Amino acid sequence: MNALFHIRRNKKITDRNQKIRNVCFVLSIILSLVLIGFLYFSSDVSKIYRITVEGNRYLSDEDIVAKSTLNTENRFLAVLPFSIEKKLKEDPLIAGCKVSKLNNRLVQIFVEEKKAIAYMYENGAYVLVLDDDTRIPLSGDNLYLISKVPFLEGCTIEDVILIEKNLKDCDYRIINEISEIHYYPQLKYQYLELIMRDGNYIFTSPYGLNILNHYFDMRSSHLSTDEGCYYFEDISGNAYTSACPWEEAEEAVQEEIVEEDEE
Repeated sequence: MNALFHIRRNKKITDRNQKIRNVCFVLSIILSLVLIGFLYFSSDVSKIYRITVEGNRYLSDEDIVAKSTLNTENRFLAVLPFSIEKKLKEDPLIAGCKVSKLNNRLVQIFVEEKKAIAYMYENGAYVLVLDDDTRIPLSGDNLYLISKVPFLEGCTIEDVILIEKNLKDCDYRIINEISEIHYYPQLKYQYLELIMRDGNYIFTSPYGLNILNHYFDMRSSHLSTDEGCYYFEDISGNAYTSACPWEEAEEAVQEEIVEEDEE
């Protein structure tokens, strides 16, 4: 009986010691992981190394990064892509975005922007007009966007809607090439005056704006503005150069002066 008792007692002691060793082993692993985690997160190695932005045409890289609330002080492992995407989609100019965590602690932000058509003065303030008829107020923080689109002035609400519709399919580089769009009542059918950043003038209607996609080809081909201004016909789709309206007016005045002198 004594022998059996001693065997059982020794087994209990052995089991207890084994449990203690197991607990100590687990605690040592946990403490090691906590220590490694502390050392990692307290060092610069855990921080975002670089943030890159792609796909943007209007918003600056700095502006997008600021809207994402990311910076190189953030811990790379703590970045939640879906949360950053949600924040960026709150901007009315951003149609969609994708945030990716890449190797070497790189965070890539890819954005898809809506197309900006123009900026205009409306209801006492300057606003950016988007292709879905959205208006974005322009202030000090985003005022730089006016360099990306033309200034639209003097058109009716109906014409603005038509301009949005017909510039929607134009390449953004073409839209950026336009400096100003004005209502030009002196011409009955081609009553929009487009002042290009290269100094050229185009006269057309809202329906003729889709011809703008061929502007760079026309500019480099035989359609030189040595003869005056560009004219786009919305019905035929033809483009040609001729004397500018003010030149024709001056010629008419000169002809009247000559006729009066002759009389």
